[in-house]
Amino acid sequence: MRRPSRADRTPYRRICINQPAQPQKYTNNYVATTKYNLVTFLPKALYEQFRRVANMYFTLVAGISCTSISPIRPITTFLPLAIVLGVSIFKEAMEDVRRYQADCEVNRRACLVFSPAAGAWQKRRWRDVRVGEVVQVASDSFFPADLLLLASANAEGIAYVETINLDGESNLKIKKALDATRHLSPDTVAGLQGEIHCEHPDASLYTFVGNLLLGPPGVHALATLPLSPASVLLRGSVLRNTRSALGVVIFAGHESKVMKNATLPPSKRSSVERQMDIVILFMFALLFAMCVANAACFAVWTQNLTPAMWYLATDSAPPAYDPDNAVLVGVYSFIASFVLYGYLIPISLYVSLEMVKVGQAFLFINSDRNMYHTETDTPASARTSNLNEELGMVHTILSDKTGTLTCNVMEFFKCSVGGVSYGTGVTEIERAAARRAGAPLPADPGAEPLSGGGGGGSGALGGCAPGSHTKGFNFADARLTGGAWQREARPALLREFFRVLAVCHTVIPDGPEEPDKIRYQAESPDEAALVAAGRAFGFFFFRRTNTTVLVREGGADAEYEILNILEFDSMRKRMSVIARTPEGKIMLYCKGADTVIYERLDTGNPLNAELRPVTRAHMEGFGAAGLRTLCLASAELDPDFYDEWQDKYHAAKTALARRDEAVAAVAEAVEVRLQLLGCTAIEDKLQAGVPETIANLAAAAIRLWVLTGDKQETAVNIGFACSLLRTDMALYRVSAEVPAVTELEDTGRFAEAAAVAAEAVRQQLADALLGIEAAREAAGAYDNGGDSALVIDGKALAHALGPDMRQSLLAVGKACAAVVCCRVSPKQKALVTALVKSTGVVTLGIGDGANDVGMIQEAHIGVGISGQEGMQAVMSSDFAIAQFRFLEQLLLVHGRWSYLRITRMVAFFFYKNLLFGLTIFFYNIFCLFSGQILYDDFYMSLYNVVFTMLPPLVVGTIDQDVNCATSRCFPGLYQAGVKNMYFGARALAGWLVSAAFQAGCMVAMVLAATAPTIASRSDGSTWSHWEVGTLLFTEVVLTVHLELATVLEHWTWLHYFAICFSVGIWFAYLLVYGALPLWISGNIYSLLIGAIAPKPAYWLILALVPVACVLPGFLLRSIGRRLWPGDRRLVMEMQVLGRHATKPAAAGASPAVAAPAQRALRHTVSVNTGYVPSEAPGALGYYTPRRSMAQSAEALGLARNSLRHPVIAALHEAAVADPGRVCRSSSSSRTLSARNSAFGKLSPESSVPASALDRALQEIKPLLY
Repeated sequence: MRRPSRADRTPYRRICINQPAQPQKYTNNYVATTKYNLVTFLPKALYEQFRRVANMYFTLVAGISCTSISPIRPITTFLPLAIVLGVSIFKEAMEDVRRYQADCEVNRRACLVFSPAAGAWQKRRWRDVRVGEVVQVASDSFFPADLLLLASANAEGIAYVETINLDGESNLKIKKALDATRHLSPDTVAGLQGEIHCEHPDASLYTFVGNLLLGPPGVHALATLPLSPASVLLRGSVLRNTRSALGVVIFAGHESKVMKNATLPPSKRSSVERQMDIVILFMFALLFAMCVANAACFAVWTQNLTPAMWYLATDSAPPAYDPDNAVLVGVYSFIASFVLYGYLIPISLYVSLEMVKVGQAFLFINSDRNMYHTETDTPASARTSNLNEELGMVHTILSDKTGTLTCNVMEFFKCSVGGVSYGTGVTEIERAAARRAGAPLPADPGAEPLSGGGGGGSGALGGCAPGSHTKGFNFADARLTGGAWQREARPALLREFFRVLAVCHTVIPDGPEEPDKIRYQAESPDEAALVAAGRAFGFFFFRRTNTTVLVREGGADAEYEILNILEFDSMRKRMSVIARTPEGKIMLYCKGADTVIYERLDTGNPLNAELRPVTRAHMEGFGAAGLRTLCLASAELDPDFYDEWQDKYHAAKTALARRDEAVAAVAEAVEVRLQLLGCTAIEDKLQAGVPETIANLAAAAIRLWVLTGDKQETAVNIGFACSLLRTDMALYRVSAEVPAVTELEDTGRFAEAAAVAAEAVRQQLADALLGIEAAREAAGAYDNGGDSALVIDGKALAHALGPDMRQSLLAVGKACAAVVCCRVSPKQKALVTALVKSTGVVTLGIGDGANDVGMIQEAHIGVGISGQEGMQAVMSSDFAIAQFRFLEQLLLVHGRWSYLRITRMVAFFFYKNLLFGLTIFFYNIFCLFSGQILYDDFYMSLYNVVFTMLPPLVVGTIDQDVNCATSRCFPGLYQAGVKNMYFGARALAGWLVSAAFQAGCMVAMVLAATAPTIASRSDGSTWSHWEVGTLLFTEVVLTVHLELATVLEHWTWLHYFAICFSVGIWFAYLLVYGALPLWISGNIYSLLIGAIAPKPAYWLILALVPVACVLPGFLLRSIGRRLWPGDRRLVMEMQVLGRHATKPAAAGASPAVAAPAQRALRHTVSVNTGYVPSEAPGALGYYTPRRSMAQSAEALGLARNSLRHPVIAALHEAAVADPGRVCRSSSSSRTLSARNSAFGKLSPESSVPASALDRALQEIKPLLY
């Protein structure tokens, strides 16, 4: 971290404009993003590598091998260590070289800088720009540093800036020069003098606090002018649609805001990696135990037996073999064993894991056409490959709504003004509610829009493409359009309402000043929709200057002088504009959330008393229709009061310390005694495929929490429309908006209201938990919460997240299948995510906007959606997709595959290393633990990095059990990852026990077959020491690859090549290395050709021993799969058997599912699972939650049996046809019969009617094939 400079320790930053020297020392504009330089590269790179405990261990072993105690040569330990470290360091070097080249390109860019000494403009490189200098930037050029905008080629001092490199937003931002400097030009900038007092550099892109002090010969008199972010041009952004701009450098180089933001994202490690650390610790413990056992046994043997062995010359033995010092002998033996048995730890595991994860990301996730969004030309992107397998273990998804589940394409749809509701359109949410209730569908007026209006309906659910109506306006009601509003009961109130729409905003008009051609540049789609509505109602906003807004009202242009803008933020939840109207009045126009507007209404105004309940009822109705609501209000300000307030506001705006708090406090003083005008209702359609995706995720037993800023009724109805909520669910609502709280707030007793609300929330949570537990007891253990949902609003959540209620909220949330949090702030999103994360389950946060960044970074996995709100969420995410529906493919297919691949690869690594290490240990038992080596040094060195390297890479990259279509048709398969069934204790124990058994069996068989009393050739020669070692090592290589072959489920030419290549390269090594001169090849000189190959026993042993070692485990797994098949096994067999099915698909099959599955079945799949516990039928979630599967099947258009466990479906139909069958059959025979029946292989002796089982088969097969 950079040491704070003396300038950083001063109260504020002082910059002199156009001065050769600054009063404080600031950094230059040179930037470097490299991690290393020529001096620090090697030390830092080695430090990064040795942060891994395994690398430290192997270095220690290599150091010990240099001593006389080591039984192996140093080169054989240093060689694999050097290969592993070399590959990792080379990768680091290449990445840093690319960063250095990019830095050089940026630092060498040219720009125009005014030189006060020369009195002229000079071209300089970016790296030579200094703080306080004036820079001229041309159109379509990057800003070289953070600048204060002085002037632009635009007469109003406005510059259009593209910030896509900073926050990902493609819409142009408007930057405004101060009135005191916007007259400057390149020819007059020499006379500019003054100082800038501002805050010290920070990482906030959206805040800036400072003052500009101008003196002679600047403006006419000394002035202190407040500076805001609207006048700051940030490094990394681009000047657009403006010929040129002048700015003074305020932050340069690494002090610029973009460089302050150049920090690494939060470090995230997957659950498998964390568990892998535990397994490595277990292997270390096993290694330690083996070393202790070896040392103890050898010390005892040396002390008790060696004195009688005269041929060992124990009198002159070295300390390591001195029978008179057993303790020292044990210490030496422990150190030697530590080196000899060190192959238990896989040295190449970390490097292999990195290579595999990168391959998974680029070959599968980034290249998947099923996650490619054609409309925006956006593919999926794995921004990090560290969490691939974590995608297959997600228990809870925390999702934003707007822009994530919806399109974030806002359209003005309805409104309420003066207590009257306007708008006759019918939303798709209302249609869905009517369908659920069995009521007649609301009539769609289908009226043609008037005066640029939109149609009456909202269009199809899930469609985001704009229709024929005006963008942002989809309103139909003849009472308001075409000037008809003037004939309403309260035209004055309507006029004020429309003026708020046209004036209270920060929108910038672009293009011709004509209603049909103008375009609005807005910070949010909501704001653009409101301005478009004002235009449609006859209040056409067409021009903005620094101080005015021009609105065409009824054909006449009206100029509003903008006095102040009180901006919106997530804490205020409102924005206000103070303007001088054409009539000379000073008006405050305000819009915001109903909760904050209602708190600021004039309680003494009888009109407010009349409108409050009516408008609240209308907002609840709009919310029930799935619309987003905003309240609009206004107030006329007394000129004397405003002048007094303006002085306070100016003081707050020029404060250098705590400016935001001061401005907010002053704003509170003026946003009071408001007159309620009404509310707006904006529609945001669901994205295509959202209901189907949520239904399939629910079928995979993944919990979903939706965190939204909408009102409760809006969120609930959208939850129903997108299949998150169901009518058969018990819906528990927790709200702080109880009547007692409302009464207290209406009278201004907010402290008492907060206390009552907290107690109400506590009681509602307790009641919800009791209700869920009662329902669970009534349903039995079969129900796991799938029939319950929780809805909680923002005020209630503020109390529920407190330390005294946090656990209650968590208990209720865990017991529900779905949770909807309404009126949630960005901070609350992160807090809720942290709360769910604290339970230990894997969480996934998904969102599309800057307000979702905290949630995305807090979750185990962050997924960003590249939507209408820019790319902030994507830039902070681990994975990026274009639409929510792609989440199903990302989790149920790629996540599940990655989890399966990574866990199998890691388990195989530990298996093969344990087997190899135990062969050395078991052989030493026969050698009385003397530390005798059996293998040549290079055998052991190359075992991990050459002879067994390729197959794990192939398995980890492209292995799979079922194809993409099958994975999505049977979402319950996903639960294997959530329950960690393939890398749990039982699964790992299977691999490790098999390694121990096979090592012992292998050593015993080889030593028995190569006994010294057995002649190996016709000349009577016996097996030599190195011949036995080579034979045993060959058996190790063959056995581990044969074991892998028996557990593979997906074979491609790469699998065949990897296994054959690894075995072949071992024999090639023996052949080539043995042919080298004796001084090089040493122990294995001409060993294969001259000694081993001519022995027939060698080839016979090679053929028998691997089969004998692997066969018992293979048979046990086969028996288990046959008698107790699990869900995954059954689905795999269905896929294999269905590949050869010739019967046509059933009439009720879903083409959307059947067709992709038929195209995807291209590979033959074996019937092996590896060391995975045989789960009980249904354990993967096919029939839990109890009712969610039927709903999911209905949403997907599938038959109910398509998502049920096929064995359960077949058994159910068989039991209906023949109830006595269950009593006459054993458990295993029932399962076997049902399995055969489900696949159309009816046993001749079975009494089950073939028709019932054939129906089960015909219902299942068309969905896949």
